[in-house]
Amino acid sequence: MTANRRTARALALVALASTAAGLYAASLVNLWLALPGLYAAAVLAWCSNRYYAAHHRQVAEEAWEERHVLGECPAPLDPCCALARHSGGAAHDRRKCTDLFHRITADLTADHATRSSL
Repeated sequence: MTANRRTARALALVALASTAAGLYAASLVNLWLALPGLYAAAVLAWCSNRYYAAHHRQVAEEAWEERHVLGECPAPLDPCCALARHSGGAAHDRRKCTDLFHRITADLTADHATRSSL
């Protein structure tokens, strides 16, 4: 279980508790007292949904990377990386992009000058 999934579950639980508290306050005193609890529940449910989406993306990226390391040529995810999604495809994350065209392909066997720490 990833950290995103744990956070999403915790937020969903707090959203459920906030909904229950808002409805309980509305049933005892006044309907207007339900608004803060229900508003908080809606925000927490939205946050939980985003964390679940991040969890699913992380799982898909790990599966893609595993298939790529095993020698397969998997199709890029849609969107290929988070930076491409936020920039409308104009920029790409060269280390985590699932489109091989945009990835850094460094020749590790080339003789590169080493940096001295002196």
